[in-house]
Amino acid sequence: MTLADEARATVLALRRAAPQRAGIAVRTMTCVALPLAIGVAVGHPQSGATASFGGLASLYVPQSPYRYRARVVAAVGAGLAIAVLIGALAGRWTPLAATVTALAAGIASFVCQAAELPPPRELMLIMTLLAATAVPAGLAGAAQRAGLAVAGAAFAWLVTMSPAVSRRRRRLPERRAVAAALAAVAGLLETVGTDQAPAARHTAVESVRRARTTVAQGDVPPENPLARAVIAAEALLEAALHIEVEAPGRLRPDWGIAVRALIPAITGGHILPTPLRGSGASPAAVPLVQAIEDARADLSGHKPVLTERAALGGRPGLVAQIAAALRRHSVVLPSAARIGIAVGLGVAAGRALGLGHAYWIGLTAAAVLQASNLTITRRRVVHRLAGTVIGVGLAFAVLGWHPPIWLVVIAVAFFQGLVELAIATNYGVAVAGITVLALLLFHVAAPAQEAITTTIGSRLVDTVIGAVLALALRRLLWPAATRRRLPSAQALALQATSRVLAQAWAQRPDPQLLADRRRALQGALAVLRAIDADAAADTGLASRSTDTAWPVSVGIEELARLALSWPAYRPRPEPAQAAELRHHLDELASAITEARPPGTTIPALPGQPLTAAATAALTSAVLDAQRWRPSC
Repeated sequence: MTLADEARATVLALRRAAPQRAGIAVRTMTCVALPLAIGVAVGHPQSGATASFGGLASLYVPQSPYRYRARVVAAVGAGLAIAVLIGALAGRWTPLAATVTALAAGIASFVCQAAELPPPRELMLIMTLLAATAVPAGLAGAAQRAGLAVAGAAFAWLVTMSPAVSRRRRRLPERRAVAAALAAVAGLLETVGTDQAPAARHTAVESVRRARTTVAQGDVPPENPLARAVIAAEALLEAALHIEVEAPGRLRPDWGIAVRALIPAITGGHILPTPLRGSGASPAAVPLVQAIEDARADLSGHKPVLTERAALGGRPGLVAQIAAALRRHSVVLPSAARIGIAVGLGVAAGRALGLGHAYWIGLTAAAVLQASNLTITRRRVVHRLAGTVIGVGLAFAVLGWHPPIWLVVIAVAFFQGLVELAIATNYGVAVAGITVLALLLFHVAAPAQEAITTTIGSRLVDTVIGAVLALALRRLLWPAATRRRLPSAQALALQATSRVLAQAWAQRPDPQLLADRRRALQGALAVLRAIDADAAADTGLASRSTDTAWPVSVGIEELARLALSWPAYRPRPEPAQAAELRHHLDELASAITEARPPGTTIPALPGQPLTAAATAALTSAVLDAQRWRPSC
């Protein structure tokens, strides 16, 4: 994609996102600009700028359910206040500043990644921490600044939660997620038999999983129509995956139209009558027909017909997420450690070089290292440099002529809104906004630190140093961490597939247990796909092992697709045959992690040609991968 194409795509994405995010942008602008304006009005602009750092908590999970949002914004606000406190205390002595910022940045990155926070993730916490080190203070002064940050964060919490007062908007994030899940299932049905089907399948699985997570985050009670709607979406996805496996070609559009007709019911509307003309009643179509009819009845407000299906269950807490991030297949720990080390080295290098704002090197390195693989890291370097150049130019345009302070406040509000609109759409645009925002806030917080022209010019040098540092650390610190964790992710997905098949083939399947295992498999597939994509994208580290690992991941995904779509009407294998296959799959999982050939042979599965073919293909891929490994 050329820069012109990327620019056009960014403009289109911003146009699509603007209506939905306009209200969010206004709220985040208020959270940052109003504390600053109050500080200016009472003659204490530095205090207002410090409170504005707490207001950055408003950038987090602005479209999530309000119960979840309340917890996250409060936690991030507390983190921002702690960052102000420890940054100001550690700022006087360079060794202490480098050590404290490295540890704090690493911990913040680890927790944010473990909790799966979306952008800006730990970046605002690190920016606040590093900015605080540039203006050191004693215990009393640091505590006072932390208190101001707490006040700003509390204000941000109130503003962020204000839409919950409206009864009409109380479940809006959950409704959007469920509607997106139904639309994704419809999109899968519309692409069956085409080259777009694999991508649509992944989107559908992820959208349904996201809807389930969003509803769980909102603590939606089981009897709530939204909870029943997610269960209906799961049933539709299961049937859609099945018909994708069985369909000889493209489907008629009736299926997708019928599923899309369910979406108005999510927002309280009526389901449009959409007969399935000509769709047939083959055995493969029966589960989908039944799922659509059940969903129509359930979403119409009648007595639920899906009560026999499994409940959604709860969501994992932060402790469980941290425990998962510490497991050997997780890439969170090396990624967070890399960011922590980069921040500490950035602070030390900047101060050793006598740079006026040494924190900018660490901030640049942290922002670049948020990328999950080397390809994205390199792209982020380009975006970071371009965004910083643009941001520095804009900051100079605002500050270069020594404007009145109220104009700086307006500029802060504007660029905060730009960051909110662009942060999920284009990294380069977001970097430009963050650059201006950071420079403006620091100018207000410490106006006498450095001349404006010197401050702005130095940012370019700092950015180049930080980008080079990030690239070097990405290549030197655990460069193959993702590739080494790929076998563990493959084995976990394969074991989850085996557990789903075990329950689906049981003589008396437990609906709750089967649903829970399918949900666990969807999560394992999401992790596998992410790690597999990052391992392949580490182009500078490409090797034969990544080439041979790719067919293994493809084979696991194909077998998992069959497990997720296994219909109740299909005859099950004999218990001995099912046990033999599960044993073989478990042996394949062990062979993948232990880098050895499997010790079992492909079992016979009469009457199950698709499962037998997928198992044979996966076994062949594992053997090919292991044949090459001894010569590594």
